[in-house]
Amino acid sequence: MEKNWREHLIEDYSSLKGKRVIVRLDWNMPITDGVVSDTSRADVTFEFLKKLSFAGVKMVLMTHFGEKGESIEPILSYIKLHVPFITYTPSLSFDELEQASRDIKEGEAILLENVRMWKGETDNLPSLGRNFATLGDVYINNAFSVSHREHASVVGIPKNLLSYLGPLFVRELEHLTHALTPQKPALLIIGGAKIKTKLSLIERYLNQGVHVFVGGAMVHDIWKARGVEIGTSLFDGTTPLTETFLAHPFLMTPIDVVLENGETVPFYSIPHDGKVVDCGKDTVEMISKTIAEAKTIIANGPLGLYEKGWLTGTEQVLTKIGTSNATTYIGGGDTVSVAHSLHLLRTFDFVSLGGGAMLDFLASGTLPGIHAVTESKQTGYR
Repeated sequence: MEKNWREHLIEDYSSLKGKRVIVRLDWNMPITDGVVSDTSRADVTFEFLKKLSFAGVKMVLMTHFGEKGESIEPILSYIKLHVPFITYTPSLSFDELEQASRDIKEGEAILLENVRMWKGETDNLPSLGRNFATLGDVYINNAFSVSHREHASVVGIPKNLLSYLGPLFVRELEHLTHALTPQKPALLIIGGAKIKTKLSLIERYLNQGVHVFVGGAMVHDIWKARGVEIGTSLFDGTTPLTETFLAHPFLMTPIDVVLENGETVPFYSIPHDGKVVDCGKDTVEMISKTIAEAKTIIANGPLGLYEKGWLTGTEQVLTKIGTSNATTYIGGGDTVSVAHSLHLLRTFDFVSLGGGAMLDFLASGTLPGIHAVTESKQTGYR
């Protein structure tokens, strides 16, 4: 576990007055008909930026956006509405950007174009990290949700600048650190498509004596390994599962499933041409009993074919979690979206802004973005 991240917090923003501070954000928000349809990722960042502005900091803001490296222009009107001291600087020329960073007035900010427009961002090209670093004197990572990725704007910049963690990042760490060793009896509910990316997390919790319910397409790999017919259901198939894992007494899987034709059958009666799209009502009842007994519950990932509208199992289980007496943690874009649609978000003790980042942190106790900051220069502005 990364133990010294608390040494990389800014305690006094006024100590940064007049400094150029690069702030890595996650403003990757969905756009529907040209309008931001979910502003929550940006909304939680505005207070911090206003505090930096009030302290006289010169800010260089960077974020990724979209799936194809498209321009951040669709979010600009919303951002400027709430933080009017920001100037959009779309140039991809570091000579121009460095001059622009020198021209920032105290309390104001420039917002760079989507960082993924630069070649080498996702490959963590060292020269790109160095070029980004020329734009500031200090780096603050306030984007927990992308810090499981070794990208230049996440891990490259801290190699060249004194670096800190922002308040949103710290909030994630403070809560999720407690979830690393949950109060028992505890329950991890994990869904999604690929068991390969989540196997180490599942095993970590099983080995702590935590019940783990595996849903979504991941469970099809478990069933296939056990010799259970899964029909035409989605499965990963790239990760061998050990007998010890398959027979673990705390590993829980659905006892009935919903097929694409709407029929509900026991998990051992999936027809050769059947495709599983959700967990069944008996499964929800089974897991509800474990939820009722749990002191800690962690949930991440949908339990059905979410993108095709199969939400019932996920909705019912999240409702049970939200009304339980346990300490509850949820994360993952699909999970949070369902909880939001059910007006349940306030019923959970902690809602993580990270999906993959949350899972990776819970699996290992650190992230590339955390390690990069803690390995940066130790002395600086406190």
